[in-house]
Amino acid sequence: MQKLVNALNQDNVLFYIHIDKKSSLPQIQGKNIHILKNRVDVHWGGFSQVEATLLLLEEALKNGFDYAAFISGKDYPVKPNEWLNQTLSKGGEFIQMNKMGTDPFAPLSRYKYYYFTDHYQRRNKKSIKTKIFLQLQKKLRQLKIAKRIPFQLYTGACWFVLSHDCINYILQQVYTNSKLMKFFRSGFCPDEGFFQTIIGNSPFAGKVKPCMTYADWSVDPGPAMFTELHFPVIASMDAIFFARKFDDNSGKLLSQIDEKLRTL
Repeated sequence: MQKLVNALNQDNVLFYIHIDKKSSLPQIQGKNIHILKNRVDVHWGGFSQVEATLLLLEEALKNGFDYAAFISGKDYPVKPNEWLNQTLSKGGEFIQMNKMGTDPFAPLSRYKYYYFTDHYQRRNKKSIKTKIFLQLQKKLRQLKIAKRIPFQLYTGACWFVLSHDCINYILQQVYTNSKLMKFFRSGFCPDEGFFQTIIGNSPFAGKVKPCMTYADWSVDPGPAMFTELHFPVIASMDAIFFARKFDDNSGKLLSQIDEKLRTL
């Protein structure tokens, strides 16, 4: 994570970092780094992922910003920072936003039916608690017990780069729209629909531009962990600034990116 921070670090950049409550805090150096003290016990596929993101955005608003980029510790920039600065100077909201029904990877069932993912570890199939909740969710679907959808749904990848005004609007909706929070709290992977739905039903919908983050979903389960074989693909993409996923074995690839893609 330190390498990621160093790569993005500039005089006009602040870093807000949320670490899962289950994990120990990392040793990261930098005067412009804010590690959230209020941490969420994040469950994959649950609303806790949205809650962690909202905490970051609320904290960032205290100091102000022009744009906020939501990324993970496994991301890395693949263009010079100046490219990002110039792109953002032209305006826009950078997020993947698909109208419900147009994305085969985000079916309506994720939001229409009831899920209780924050109450168990979904990936721990051996857990008795997990088995009970999975059976409960399955039974509710069989009985066709579903939620009423009070707004047009939009979906997409959870990563974004959004303007101050857009973030402020999102948080105002969080504070005042109880139907929104109640609806998504019981959805599956709500982080891939929550922010898109707010923006899609807002004055910012017409300002949306493509997401700046690239991930390789050609493998199952995805996304793929990047290797040096991904370099030509990453280098060929004009509209992305971030790519993911990288890990501790990505040193050679990251060096290639630094030397060939991030120099002006």
